[in-house]
Amino acid sequence: MTFLIGDLERDAITELLNIAIGQAAAGLSQLVEDEVRLSVPFVDFLTPDQAARRLDIETKGGDAVAVRQHFNGPFAGDILLLFPERRSLDLVRHMLGDEVPLSQLTELEQEALQEVGNIILNGCLGSLANQLNMRVESSLPTYLRGPGARILAGGSVAGGRDATPDSQGLAMFLHVDFALLNKDIDGYLAFIMDIASAERFVDAVRAYLDGRI
Repeated sequence: MTFLIGDLERDAITELLNIAIGQAAAGLSQLVEDEVRLSVPFVDFLTPDQAARRLDIETKGGDAVAVRQHFNGPFAGDILLLFPERRSLDLVRHMLGDEVPLSQLTELEQEALQEVGNIILNGCLGSLANQLNMRVESSLPTYLRGPGARILAGGSVAGGRDATPDSQGLAMFLHVDFALLNKDIDGYLAFIMDIASAERFVDAVRAYLDGRI
């Protein structure tokens, strides 16, 4: 699938996503009432199963947690905010205060991450759609925990722990650095699309480059 994306398209997509993640940071700053800086050191273009293997490498074989949101429009798919399990608790602790006991953190983790994910995922989708002059609608975010293959396949919705993502399609896999409350926490953002949606997305990027939109 990645053969459809040339160097110009790669550069344009990276620029579009950096703008989108910057707007998401502004929304997150309002939530935590402090400056939040988000940056994207790299964007990789993979198949969904390659993205699952990458996530398992990043988590060193442990569980990841994710907030997943489905979107529909001229192109459709899923967008996920992902953290290694230990990093998700770091983020929640810095949001709620270092004095919160670990036992309470685990109870509050799902709710807090869904709130963060809702802001970041909607901010990214909204910015990307606006830049490409398209209308995109999204579902409510859902919380997932497990190995990379299960999360990127949709968790229990896709059939349980042994579910695996499709080998075809496009996964835009972003490393995201969070500078939050003077702490650095890294996570990941993934856009998963099937082949037809990926082709429409790349066509929209080419139209953006040609100045036709």
